[in-house]
Amino acid sequence: MNDEHNPQSYVNYLPIETDIEMPPPSKTSRRRVKLSKYWPFAAHLALIAFVSLACLRCLDGRDFYVNSRRPRYREVDGSVAYATSYAPLQSDITTAVSLAASVTRVAGGWWATGFMWRCIFVAMERGGISAKGLSQAISSRPPAPRHFTRKSNMVIIYITLLATFAIDYFSAALTGSFIWEAADRRIPGRIPLAISNGTADYVGEPYLGDSWKPPVLSMASASASIAWMLPSDSVSNITEPSTTFRRVIRGAQYISTNSTLSEVMIPYFAVDAFEWVQDPHQVLTATQISLLEQTSAGEFNPFTTTANDSGGFLPDVQWGEGPQTPISGRQDMPISETRLFALVIYFIPPPDLPHSDVQVCPQNYTIDPGIQINLFGSVNNSFSILPCFGIANVSYRAGVFSGRNCKIISPNVVEAQPPFTLIGNPFTSGALGLTPALVTNLVLSTYAIPLNYGTRRNLAIELTSRAYQAAWASSTDLGRVVFDIATVQIALPTLRAEIIRWRVYLWVALHLWVLALGLLFIYIQSHCDHPWVEDPTMAVFWLDTRAVLTKSDRQLVWDPWRPGTEIPEDGILILEQNEAGQHSVEVKRSSGSRQRRYSDSIPLRYRMPPSNSTTLGAEGRESVDTLIVPNTSLLDSTTIPENSPE
Repeated sequence: MNDEHNPQSYVNYLPIETDIEMPPPSKTSRRRVKLSKYWPFAAHLALIAFVSLACLRCLDGRDFYVNSRRPRYREVDGSVAYATSYAPLQSDITTAVSLAASVTRVAGGWWATGFMWRCIFVAMERGGISAKGLSQAISSRPPAPRHFTRKSNMVIIYITLLATFAIDYFSAALTGSFIWEAADRRIPGRIPLAISNGTADYVGEPYLGDSWKPPVLSMASASASIAWMLPSDSVSNITEPSTTFRRVIRGAQYISTNSTLSEVMIPYFAVDAFEWVQDPHQVLTATQISLLEQTSAGEFNPFTTTANDSGGFLPDVQWGEGPQTPISGRQDMPISETRLFALVIYFIPPPDLPHSDVQVCPQNYTIDPGIQINLFGSVNNSFSILPCFGIANVSYRAGVFSGRNCKIISPNVVEAQPPFTLIGNPFTSGALGLTPALVTNLVLSTYAIPLNYGTRRNLAIELTSRAYQAAWASSTDLGRVVFDIATVQIALPTLRAEIIRWRVYLWVALHLWVLALGLLFIYIQSHCDHPWVEDPTMAVFWLDTRAVLTKSDRQLVWDPWRPGTEIPEDGILILEQNEAGQHSVEVKRSSGSRQRRYSDSIPLRYRMPPSNSTTLGAEGRESVDTLIVPNTSLLDSTTIPENSPE
């Protein structure tokens, strides 16, 4: 009785009819083959172009919402409103780009999936490859050089393995090319904002009443703290006086940051020349000297409070009065003049100084790098701290300008910068008169003073400018003035896509490199004997590999279905084609001999189900049906196998 595990119990071999001629391929068949060759490459190339152009031309520099596709915001009066249209989120774009990169990779896999088997077919036809090397290559492991007979086959498989492995990681170059920066998108607000413009129906000194200075100083100190107390290096750390100007707007507390106002009147102050005076006694008048001396407790003086590095313009008569506003016809003109500026510096006497000695201000004092001057100050024999003054000649211009599309940089604070046209204003003179006292308040509070200003010159100019801007804005809010109606452009927070272009180009170059390798392989395969295989997986499934698995007596050498089976390394697999056009695998041993397949027969290994028609053989075993399976599907229906029952 035969062992049912013996291949002879299941396999009969029949002669292959080698006289059947293959029909010539039709035009439709040739077109289908060309289409199967090149359409995956065309689709891959089209996706590469589409994705890269979409990123560079449609997404670069565009703004996308952060939290909602239709965000909500607040109007001027605090009411809640929604954007009129929907827009994609930043996360939507990130997802779409990642998906596009994955689809492009999948498109590359359409033609790259079967290329490892195609490379193995080429290697088996051109010298051969061992079974162990074939197993490693299919498992995406580089085979050792000993598994090849030609170095060219090894190079082809190594390059294919590298390309198929690397293509899975190309997407990182594309998704990593996006940098998201904070930005905003503006939409028109429905409610306008009324803003005082600092003008009145009269010219000259505005009417604010007898007690206008204290409330203006209080409001200006608060306004300066709001306008310049921002955690920004561009604001607090300066090396030169600022060229931007600010104003606190009443009623703008609900407007979001980065929104714009169509037109706002902004205070302006600029210094054209600043020069320290070497000898103050040569330029100070008797009235100005009396203003710098310590006065009685009831008399107003901005320097009575110990605030080091505070200062201001010296008035003509008394503290708190500004210069005369020039008038042309019925219109106030900008103030442009040269005036003395005093900067106070306090000195503490040394501990060993006798109480009876007289303190004097230093001479040849280095007030700024490379500049030495004589400080002005009266002798002091009663105060422990001696105030001294550095005097400078300052040429400046002051007025207002009409700012267009001014940006709100923080709640209630609007900012503008040149270009503009300077115009006069009736509140300019009063605001300039209050700057010395307001500078003292700013120095004492330390909220709105610049850091790292570099020189005392820059500090004096910046503090005076900020004090004037705050005093002018508070005066216009307190006085009876005309209001302008400004339209509002509400800013909605977004993220702006900034694309690193070289990374996109790298992603394109990597895909084109893999694509070029695929086309190069098609060219190499076209010089081989075996034709283009449309479906490599099915070609492998139907490939005749009996010479690899069995000996000449049809005994199994090894069974790949059995766990733990060792794959042999002693033979080289070679792809050959018989007279009928059937492709098979042969084994070439190291001695040079080949173990050929049974070229005159093909096994058919299915068992007939038991029935009444079952015929027992002479040895008492079950008969096995056999069929002739040539390479072509067109079989001669009159051919009958020899050992088949009629």
